[in-house]
Amino acid sequence: MHINEVGEKIATFKNVSTGEVLEKPFMHGNFNPTSLPHQNLIDSGIVDDTGLIDVNPYTLQHERFENIFAFGDAIKGNTTRTQTAA
Repeated sequence: MHINEVGEKIATFKNVSTGEVLEKPFMHGNFNPTSLPHQNLIDSGIVDDTGLIDVNPYTLQHERFENIFAFGDAIKGNTTRTQTAA
């Protein structure tokens, strides 16, 4: 990030595959790093290899563990992956 001669904030992005560099003015930015599921949850069977919890879509009860319930963007299934789901 740098500020140009008229005071705009300029973000510099580089495509790591092609090496292409792109500069864009901005006022605000949200950056979400890539996240991976916790290995201990995968090993326990609570989540699948994508990190999502396998629940019954009607009861939100875990398919294998009767004492686990989950909802929102943590569950496997057809839902939005946003704060709205939570």
